[in-house]
Amino acid sequence: MAIVALSQAFIASMLIGVEFFGTRVGSSPFILLREAIEGPVFSRPDYLNYIKDGNGLNPLLQNYWMVIHPPTLFLGFASMVVPFAYAIAGLWQRRYKDWIKPAITYSLFAVMVLGTGIIMGSFWAYESLNFGGFWAWDPVENASFIPWLTLIAGVHVLIVYKNTGHSYFTASFLVIISFILVLYASFLTRSGILGETSVHAFTDLGMSWQLLVFLFVFIAISIWLLVSRWKELPITKKDEETYSREFWMFVGAVFLALACLQLVIVTSIPVWNAIFGTKMAPPAEPVRLYNIVQSAFAVVITLLMGFAQFLKYKRTDATTFLIRSVVYLVFAALITGVIIWVSGLYHTQTVYTLVIFGSVYAVLANATYLADIFKGKTKLVGSAVAHIGFALLLIGAVIAAGTSKVITINDSGVGFGTEFEKVGNSRENLRLDFNTPTKV
Repeated sequence: MAIVALSQAFIASMLIGVEFFGTRVGSSPFILLREAIEGPVFSRPDYLNYIKDGNGLNPLLQNYWMVIHPPTLFLGFASMVVPFAYAIAGLWQRRYKDWIKPAITYSLFAVMVLGTGIIMGSFWAYESLNFGGFWAWDPVENASFIPWLTLIAGVHVLIVYKNTGHSYFTASFLVIISFILVLYASFLTRSGILGETSVHAFTDLGMSWQLLVFLFVFIAISIWLLVSRWKELPITKKDEETYSREFWMFVGAVFLALACLQLVIVTSIPVWNAIFGTKMAPPAEPVRLYNIVQSAFAVVITLLMGFAQFLKYKRTDATTFLIRSVVYLVFAALITGVIIWVSGLYHTQTVYTLVIFGSVYAVLANATYLADIFKGKTKLVGSAVAHIGFALLLIGAVIAAGTSKVITINDSGVGFGTEFEKVGNSRENLRLDFNTPTKV
């Protein structure tokens, strides 16, 4: 409870909006308009009479997804404090095993809610932005995506430790870093440091120092406890068997962490510039860069999602595993060929074809576990359904991105500036007026 209370205290301090010794603490949500904006009209006591009506909410935000997307996302962020608090309490009280089971439950809840919030945001982008795009690798989008991936990795390693006693430090680290990354995401979004690289970022409200204190206090607590308890942490001297589920679950968690590392490094370029005084520019084509690099990680992860289902904890017969794997790989290759042929993705890059192949393999391998529900093994069904859903999501994303095409043609003779002419066909840009039917 102490960790949760400390976190709540930091958040509450950001709503105070008062000054102490010349330093402003927080930003009150209850300030008056005349306190926020300077202008002659606000010196009049009846200034509200001169503001009959405003422009209203941005039309892009007038969408039902924007009603439920932010609170769902924030609930997912807030939920991550619970497994973090369990991990810190386990280290503090030296109860290294007691926190694992409840932490898995809350971690799964946080992963589910945050993932739902991210997908809701993608639905909003797809419906409101008019280009059919659902993910742009915007720095703020990445900031919510990164802790989701690290906690997924953490859940898998927690399960490994629960079943085999391996990888305690890795499980603790991933759970802890997931909440730290949530705090870092808050800093990136609210500090204004991403103002020139993200369309989602807020301007600096003068709370950057508070966000940094919030972040570094929890980093310091985490490092101190991990270092001071290092020699006491549970360690299994026997190495994992290569043909065991826990070994490949751990490998999958490592690849998820590496994918997050690439996202953090590139997303944080404005932070590196601020720290080191450099002038590094973001990638010229960030979407292309992220797509290629993250697709490579996705290929490995989807294949591991399939392979691991044919393995047992501690030891698996190698011959049986190899035969089953090869059979499903052959079927996956055939189905992938059909998908490529039907969708027309002949000219797509090889890595995207491999993503479809890995995802199809994951679907087939995990589908075999769905039959176990009829045998009473309901615990296995949840993971299989989650893996199938994630794999189908990847297949859909690759097909949607690979088969999209521009249908607008600007025949008006009106241009929209040189910026639109630098990339692609300038006639693709068409002005659409609100409530005015326009031929596309």
